[in-house]
Amino acid sequence: MGRFNVVIDRDLCKGCLLCVYICNKRGGGILAESEERTLLGGALPKVIGECIGCRWCERICPDFAISVEVSQC
Repeated sequence: MGRFNVVIDRDLCKGCLLCVYICNKRGGGILAESEERTLLGGALPKVIGECIGCRWCERICPDFAISVEVSQC
């Protein structure tokens, strides 16, 4: 299995943190709220661990602001 990278599009993210919620409930628990703010004033998520590639964050994001990429190691 390859390594996975979580990519957050800062221009699309509104800071709802649904990705953080689902990552902690069903994923690897690698997303957390950051101190940075979106253009709408919400909190940007940040990656704090190693992604397991479950892609729950991609599925739940209403704005398609987060994606999981497979890195070529």
